[in-house]
Amino acid sequence: MREFLRFLFTIFFPQEARAAVAPAKRTLSSEDWSGKDYIKDKPELGRRTIVKTEFEVHDIQAIFNRLNNEHFGGRIKAQITWGRHGCKNVPRKRSILFGTYSSFELLIRIHPAMDSDRVPEYFVEHVIHHEMLHEVLPPILGSGRKWIIHHERFRSAEAATPSYPKAIKWEKEFSRKIFYGQGLVDAHISQ
Repeated sequence: MREFLRFLFTIFFPQEARAAVAPAKRTLSSEDWSGKDYIKDKPELGRRTIVKTEFEVHDIQAIFNRLNNEHFGGRIKAQITWGRHGCKNVPRKRSILFGTYSSFELLIRIHPAMDSDRVPEYFVEHVIHHEMLHEVLPPILGSGRKWIIHHERFRSAEAATPSYPKAIKWEKEFSRKIFYGQGLVDAHISQ
């Protein structure tokens, strides 16, 4: 129940929710991280998120910046990071979330399995664009008091991008094969 109330608070009072947390940004001194990386304190969760934009194949920060300028006029305030690799002690999941958006943290996480030369850049762009849309088109309250995250306006804005048909086709044809090889049987964007 507390998580649901927190979710509602972040939807209706996003600035107040961010002000309540007031995350501190500090540059890491570890050799493993570049100067672009920083720590975001999250006292409400009792942990910190390390924002990592270093890449081997896909430069998600450059993609994010380009999409933000071209499609959103620089309005997206969220940051972007690669997500964490799963724990070795935990059984592998049978699905993968390509990306997630946290309105509370103003943070987009992209699954690290996407940083592969087997994943085309237009598909990574599609996933990032999808998560960016969550900031400008938040969930709406539908009938029966159910929150609709991917409502009609969201879906039409997502489908309006030039690479949408190509990305969806790639997802249907190849993502299952590619991510299955990494122990990830089924794949989908955050629902």
